[in-house]
Amino acid sequence: MYIPSAQSVLTAGLALTGSLRAPRVVAEGSVLDFAVEKCMDDNGETRCSKPFVVTKSTCYQFEWRTEGTITHTTAEVRDAGSGEIVFYRDTNGDWTPEKGELVYLDFKPKVPATGNQTVHYVVKTCE
Repeated sequence: MYIPSAQSVLTAGLALTGSLRAPRVVAEGSVLDFAVEKCMDDNGETRCSKPFVVTKSTCYQFEWRTEGTITHTTAEVRDAGSGEIVFYRDTNGDWTPEKGELVYLDFKPKVPATGNQTVHYVVKTCE
């Protein structure tokens, strides 16, 4: 005979009310855009986000803004182990990974003669 635990009863109740579907923040912060090819520059400035886990088939919403008058910064999602790009966004938007993995974000300036701008970002699950 199966006797559910208090946690499984609570989880089922939350799922029925839709509380588990609400977007949740997965990662957020501020970093300098990736004007150098490493996450920490010679001055000790952070150039990419802290690693975070993404889950297969879960939708993630990416939003970021860059300080500066004429800037355009793109986001690259990279595998934390290999550093390979697993996803790229030119504007705010959604991504659904094909597999679960540990990733981090870095941001590339796309306007010539810009860079070293602060990027504010947030990653959350989709609504």
